[in-house]
Amino acid sequence: MARKDASTYPFSAVVGQDALKTALLINAVDPRVGGVLIRGEKGTAKSTAVRGLAWVLPEILVVDGCRFSCDPADTAALCPECAERRGDGALPRERRRPRIVDLPISATEDRVVGTIDLEAALKHGERRFDAGLLADANRGLLYVDEVNLLDDHLVDTLLDAAASGTNIVEREGVCFEHAARFVLVGTMNPEEGDVRPQLLDRFGLCVDVEGIADPTARVEVLKRRRTFEDDPAGFERAWHSEQDSLRERLAHAIRVLPDVELDDDLLFLIASVCSSMGVDGHRADLVMGRAAAAFAVLSGRREVTAADIRAIAPMVLAHRMRKTPFTDQSFDAERLERAITAGGPSETEGREESPPRPEPGDGYAARAEVSAEPVSADPASATDVAAELVAGMDRMRRSRAGRRQETTTDDRTGRYVTSEPARAGAPVDLALDATIRAAAPMQRSRSGDLAINIEPADIRTKVRKRRVGASIVFCVDASGSMGAANRMEAAKAAVFELLVDAYQRRDRVGLVAFRGEAAEVVLQPTASVELAQLKLRTLPTGGATPVAHGILKSLEVLAAEARRDDSIVPWLVLLTDGKANVGIGDGLGSEDARTAAARLKDAAIHTLVIDTSGLGSGASARELARAAGGEYVRIGSPSASALVGAVRERLSA
Repeated sequence: MARKDASTYPFSAVVGQDALKTALLINAVDPRVGGVLIRGEKGTAKSTAVRGLAWVLPEILVVDGCRFSCDPADTAALCPECAERRGDGALPRERRRPRIVDLPISATEDRVVGTIDLEAALKHGERRFDAGLLADANRGLLYVDEVNLLDDHLVDTLLDAAASGTNIVEREGVCFEHAARFVLVGTMNPEEGDVRPQLLDRFGLCVDVEGIADPTARVEVLKRRRTFEDDPAGFERAWHSEQDSLRERLAHAIRVLPDVELDDDLLFLIASVCSSMGVDGHRADLVMGRAAAAFAVLSGRREVTAADIRAIAPMVLAHRMRKTPFTDQSFDAERLERAITAGGPSETEGREESPPRPEPGDGYAARAEVSAEPVSADPASATDVAAELVAGMDRMRRSRAGRRQETTTDDRTGRYVTSEPARAGAPVDLALDATIRAAAPMQRSRSGDLAINIEPADIRTKVRKRRVGASIVFCVDASGSMGAANRMEAAKAAVFELLVDAYQRRDRVGLVAFRGEAAEVVLQPTASVELAQLKLRTLPTGGATPVAHGILKSLEVLAAEARRDDSIVPWLVLLTDGKANVGIGDGLGSEDARTAAARLKDAAIHTLVIDTSGLGSGASARELARAAGGEYVRIGSPSASALVGAVRERLSA
């Protein structure tokens, strides 16, 4: 027997974390649950668990030879090829297990959705569709490792397919449509950034996986791993009977699932729990009902109870709870228990009680009460936002786009937008449609065995564009000068605010603090709210004001970001009163600060100096902005809203 990779462990042998196993099995029973997002640190067997699921999935009936795994019994969803074959008689059938298809984060859009068949076009002059990964995943699982790092244009493609259950391709002279119903499974390490909110909500369930701390359990993991490596076939035989038992249990659950119904009391309980836990939209309600039914049949029952809802609710709500990045990421189990026990809203302070459950016959009409009283703004926040913009100091950044910039790429990533003639010596990212169009008028004067004879002058390459984000470093004065604590808290809050949409905009945010005799990197640029919360829990203040040290340290951080990705837009937000009293070595604080600021201008760093000294005393900070070729804003009492407003205005310009 051929040696298998460790990622193909028998499922029941390796998954010891019940929540992860349960979430995967629920989706195997009812794919309409919507997939599962698995979050956890590296090395916690996330990928192994997903791939191990293939060993226990029951077989499905498909059309023999169909590229799209069509169900012969579902004539309405047949692909064009099967529909044509059906006209010639009964479709041939076969049984096989659903596929688990890997979607690499480096995949191109053509590989995901499909494109024109190159060989058929050139050899035979035929327009034939070359199916992509979405076709392979139909009626199976689409697995995305590191889903939070997936390019935006691929996320959009997945969202479209997941919402409609159909993949529609119209490109390069090809118009093709096929079913794309798949269970989306993603894994991610939260420290590397968040998942785009629109995609996050598409995952029906979410589980958090942690490493095993118990030494006895860790020893068992080591033993099983070594046993597998020494004798894969023997390891599989040892777990064969347990896997067969789990496979039969799954097949039985799938058969009886249509007989399970939720009564009105349970439906009202689900709606009340979702409402009281503060989730947005109605997808959580739908997912919770389907997941509870699947969980019940997996447990050998055909009746759903409140205990089933209690068991699966954390998986349904965990990734839908957070409203802002300031809230705790941990799931509030006590609040959920109160909501389930009460059969309605949780008993949180300050929240009005929901109206009583309507009786049958009321029509469940929705009522909205609108207050006629005007909402007054907080006077303190209004004064914080008031900022003095100095004219004539923002010339540099208008010539370079900010966070919404799109850039042309040469690494075959991004969306195909147009074509251009191939450049000599450059790698070819072939634009087949444009190449054929360029060669077509010349065919009468050419001879050859191909339907379309192409010469080097005809070759066109794809021009791709992708969104480029900003790397924003807050450089904050944490010295003992007046208002240092307020500056640090405002900067911390601003970091969190900007991380809210960091994934969508491809932004990364970091923080450097300077105090005493030096500066330190408190938070390396990241897109992860979780990592920022961990690093920014305590922010010490006090001591002298080494502005030059802070600027140079920030410059080092941004230089490292440029080496990581030379397409990023670098930003430095300097939050200080500008009164430097510590220089570099024996230098003067103020002179060294201006010299360091001039290096920002030479390095083409977008700089925003936010002066916190108050009105009438901002000459020092103004000089730093001028030396850096940046912008100057005066905010007497900094707040998160004022900082974020100033930064966002310039990034979007």
